[in-house]
Amino acid sequence: MTQSKLRPASEADFAFVRSVAGRPENAAFIEDAPEAALAALLADPDAAFVIWEHDGQPAGFAMFHQLTHPDNQAELRRLALDETDRGLGQPFLRDLVAYAFEALDKPRVWLDVVPHNARAIRSYERAGFTPAPEGTSLWHKPDGTTVELLVFHQLRPASA
Repeated sequence: MTQSKLRPASEADFAFVRSVAGRPENAAFIEDAPEAALAALLADPDAAFVIWEHDGQPAGFAMFHQLTHPDNQAELRRLALDETDRGLGQPFLRDLVAYAFEALDKPRVWLDVVPHNARAIRSYERAGFTPAPEGTSLWHKPDGTTVELLVFHQLRPASA
């Protein structure tokens, strides 16, 4: 039986994170942050930087932001898996959403995605994300370009 879990990231994870984020196929979708920026996230009370382990090995990462914002919601950024096409996307997303609702105690988790990333959009929709009322946001990329993003969200289910 396979097992997965989320755990806080540490400096020891930076090489893994940068190896995934720095791949050419990921450049259009996520930013490869320098180690100094990753280290700043570890100490930021407004963020939670997590590693997703599958069968005891790092298999993905994600960053939650805006945790201290008065809106009491979590923004999910820079989520990525080490290997795609292995059926891990939905378990990864389920664990991230559960973390937002349970560990972070947020009633809403949201993310944004470039409109041409149809694969990610399908995955988010299968995981229960729906288009958010705010519709779009902007990503100011390090190269100076600005990209419009689609916003998706998920609300914590009401307890029975």
